[in-house]
Amino acid sequence: MTSPIESSFVHSLQRLVREHFPRLASRAISLETHLLFDLGLDSVELMQVLVLLEKEYHYSIPDSALSGQALDTVADLQRMVTGETAPTVGEPELDVKVHCVVSCLCHPVKEAAIDHRPMYFGVWDAPVFIDDQHRLRYHTADVNHDDFFAWFSRLYGAQVHSWYDPHVSKRKNVERLESLLAEGRSSEHLMVMLDLYRLPERENRFRINPFPHYVLLEETDGVDRLWMWDPDFRWEGALDRRRVLHAVESPAVAGGYRLDVSTLRTPRPADVAAYFDACFQSRRNGLTDAVQQVVSAYTSDASLHPRDLGAALSELPVLGIRKYAYEHGFAYFWRALERPEPEFEHWCESIEKLANGYDRLLFVASQFSEAPCSDGFNALWAEIATQNARECRIKQALNEAYQAWRAPMFSSSLETAKEVLS
Repeated sequence: MTSPIESSFVHSLQRLVREHFPRLASRAISLETHLLFDLGLDSVELMQVLVLLEKEYHYSIPDSALSGQALDTVADLQRMVTGETAPTVGEPELDVKVHCVVSCLCHPVKEAAIDHRPMYFGVWDAPVFIDDQHRLRYHTADVNHDDFFAWFSRLYGAQVHSWYDPHVSKRKNVERLESLLAEGRSSEHLMVMLDLYRLPERENRFRINPFPHYVLLEETDGVDRLWMWDPDFRWEGALDRRRVLHAVESPAVAGGYRLDVSTLRTPRPADVAAYFDACFQSRRNGLTDAVQQVVSAYTSDASLHPRDLGAALSELPVLGIRKYAYEHGFAYFWRALERPEPEFEHWCESIEKLANGYDRLLFVASQFSEAPCSDGFNALWAEIATQNARECRIKQALNEAYQAWRAPMFSSSLETAKEVLS
C-alpha cells in the first residue's frame, strides 16, 4: 500500500509535470515510473523538475540528486528529495566516466599491465565547445582527437589508424567495420563511435539524445552478437549485433580507429614530462572559462533569453567528470615520490568536490533560468568563482608534485650536458 508521503509526492509530481511539461503523460506517473524510458524526461527537464520541486513544494534538493546518480525511477527521486534511505542490494557499481577516447586508448595498455595514468594528463583541460547558439557542448561533428593519438603513440609506442571514411555512406562504413571484425587481428583493437542513446540497455545517467560515445568492439562465438568493451563506463558484455550496428549508423556519429598495440612499451619519463608540460595550463581553467562565456552571453545578449541558460549548460555534467583525471596525475606522482596516502586522499576529495561542483553550478543556473533576478545572478557567479578557486588549488598542488618528480631527471640531464661540454 502506498503511504501518505509517497502518495503526496506522486500527486505533486503529477501536477508539476501537467503544468510545466504538457507533452508528458502525467497521469501515468507512479513510484515505479522510469524517469527516462517511461516518462521521457531528458537531462534538461530533469534539472528543471528538481528546481520546481524546490521552488513550488519546498523540497530540499541534496547535491547527490544533482548528479543524477541512482536517480532512475520516481521512487528514487522521492527518496532523494525526502531524505529517505534507499534499500541496499549488493555493492554499488563503480561509476567512473572521464573521457571515452582516452579510456579506449588505455584499455590495451592496462591489459598489458603498463601504467596508463599518464595518458589522462590531457583530459582535465581537454577542449570544450560552444556552438553557434552559445550552448556548451562536449562533442561536435568536426572534433579532432589527433593530439591524443599522437601522444598515445609517443608514450606507448602504439599506432592509431582511422578506418572510418567520412566520404562514403554509413552503410559502406558499417560494411568496413564488419570486415575488420571478421579479420579479428590479435594485435589490434577496433574503436568505433556509436550513439549510446540507441542502446537503452546500456543506460547512463546523462540522458542525452543523441549521445556520441566511443567503445571497442569484437566478434563473439555467436553470429548475432557483438562483444562491446566500454572502458569509460567500465562495462563489457555481448549485445545484439543489429542493435549495435544501428547505433553505429546514427546520423549523429561518425568515426572509428584501429589501435595497433603490437609494439606497446612503458612510457619514458622524458616523454611523460613532455606530455605534462604540453597539457598543463596553470593560468586558466578551460571549462569554467567556457561556462563564464555562456553565462555572459545569456545575461547580456538581447537576442538570448536567461530562461534558456540552464539548457545551454545542460552538458556540464558530462564535461565536469573530466576533472577526475586529476586523480590519475596525483596517483602517478604520489607513488613515484612515495608521499603519504592521507595527502593523496585529501586531494581526491578536493577533486570530487570540483567534479560535483559542476552539477551544483548547473542547478544554480537552472534556478536562475526559472526566475532571473540579481540574487540568482550573484549566486551563479559565486559558484563559478568557487569552481575556479578549487581548480587553481588542485593545479598548484599537482604542479608542485610534478616539479618534485621532474627535478632529479632535470638534474641528471644537466650533469650530462656539463660532462659533454667539459
